[in-house]
Amino acid sequence: MVVTVARIENLTVHDRYRIEKAREALAASERLDLSDDRAMARMLGRLESSLSQLLELLDEAAS
Repeated sequence: MVVTVARIENLTVHDRYRIEKAREALAASERLDLSDDRAMARMLGRLESSLSQLLELLDEAAS
C-alpha cells in the first residue's frame, strides 16, 4: 500500500495528535524497566492501542 505525500499533508489535528502520542509511547517503551511485569503489561497495551490507531489512520488515507 502506498500513501501519497498529499494525503499525509491533509492530516487533521487529531490525526497528528494520534501520531505524536504513538511516538511518545514508543519512546517510553525504550525506557521501560523490564523487571516490572505490570509496567510491561501496561506498555504493551499502550503500544497495541497506538498501533491499532496508526493502522486505522493508514486505512483512511489509503481509501
